[in-house]
Amino acid sequence: MSSNETGIRAAHRESLITHELASRVSRRPNYEAEARVLRRLAHALATSDAAMLDMLASEAARLCRAGSAGISVLESPPDMQASFRWTALAGHCAPLLNTYRPFDDSVCGVTLAMGKPELFKTPQRYFPSIEVLSPPVVEALLVPIPVGDGPWGAIWVMSHDENARFDAEDLRLLSSLADFTGAAMQVARMQALAEKRANEAEEAQAGLRQAEERTHEFIATLSHELRSPIAPVISSLEVLSRTEAAGSAASRALGIAQRQMDRLKRLVDDLLDASRIRHGKVEVKMSTCHLADVVWDAVHAVQPAMEVRRHQLTVQTPSEPIALHADAARLTQVLVNLLGNSAKYSPDGSHIELTATVEQEPTVGGKTSPGMVKFTVTDDGHAIPADKLPYVFDMFTQFASRPATADSGLGIGLPLVRYLVECHGGTVCVASGNGRKGTTVSVMLPVLERLQIISPMQWQESMNERTR
Repeated sequence: MSSNETGIRAAHRESLITHELASRVSRRPNYEAEARVLRRLAHALATSDAAMLDMLASEAARLCRAGSAGISVLESPPDMQASFRWTALAGHCAPLLNTYRPFDDSVCGVTLAMGKPELFKTPQRYFPSIEVLSPPVVEALLVPIPVGDGPWGAIWVMSHDENARFDAEDLRLLSSLADFTGAAMQVARMQALAEKRANEAEEAQAGLRQAEERTHEFIATLSHELRSPIAPVISSLEVLSRTEAAGSAASRALGIAQRQMDRLKRLVDDLLDASRIRHGKVEVKMSTCHLADVVWDAVHAVQPAMEVRRHQLTVQTPSEPIALHADAARLTQVLVNLLGNSAKYSPDGSHIELTATVEQEPTVGGKTSPGMVKFTVTDDGHAIPADKLPYVFDMFTQFASRPATADSGLGIGLPLVRYLVECHGGTVCVASGNGRKGTTVSVMLPVLERLQIISPMQWQESMNERTR
């Protein structure tokens, strides 16, 4: 006997006659009628839990030929001891809907304490909490409703007729309804828990989005505010540098100030670009441009940084003119960012290589399409760990494996590269440590056409002119 069973009052035990169910003559099961009831209950459950429970009480009374039936739910209101609420009722008990019965003075309490179905005789003589029931109760049959790891309540039927006694078939039917109710309530409980967690997650996400929005607004405002005083300071430093004798201490100090102001300007421009990317306001104006022009402008822009770090930059491009449908300025910015990253994070005196190749694709009829142009920047710098590669294009991402330098940025360069490349209908990818120490970044962009406007000789003359 369990500890729960030992706590049951002797008077309550006198009411228990569950053992008689085994010796009573039982009617034959009607599985078809039971199946119809369960289908109707399933449809009611789709409407609401309350509708399902009301139908459950009514069907329990009908199937078991009972004068009353109901669902008792174990609850503990703040101002009451552990109690059962009569949640759904049918028959003579219907007026007592949503009233409470104390756990320790109820047939439901005894049933849950026993942990199995129980049959009670004349329960009103032993349980004062149900004395108000009328007509008098002859028998009460109760089955615990299992939900999760414990009972949720009980389903019960009551007879008010001396000639109507419950049998084993009533117990089987009531147990089937209890199992259905337990499963339905477990689903409802899990659904409610899932909805609660989903709401909590949504609230947390909303809070994060709001905080992120405030952060980006602050960055955008700060960038605009900083940009205003930077321009006149740079102009003033340029004027002062022209008045100082070359090599003097003042000239050297001005040079340092100019370089630091240039760096500050780049950082502020990066912040502005980050804000524009987030709001989709980075403009890309597409037109026909020459691949060689884009490469030349990018190399020219990064040449000072290469020289300061004594890097050796090698450039390889197609020998014939290639036309792109692109924003030349933005595409130049892509290459400048990639080359600038290599210059920053490669040891002094490294070898950096920029190649541009055209990869043609065959089309119907054996002809070839203009294909794609592939820009590749390769360096001898510090490799990026393989597990970090998926995050290199995330905004403000920097890695401890790459040593910081005086020119280190804010982690905006590669996100801007990806954004601009994708605006051009292209793709960008990064590989690191592929049989070597450094990093390789590849950009693929659509080619507009192979220009036939000038001859190869004229093109070569044009390239020679640029290098003079």
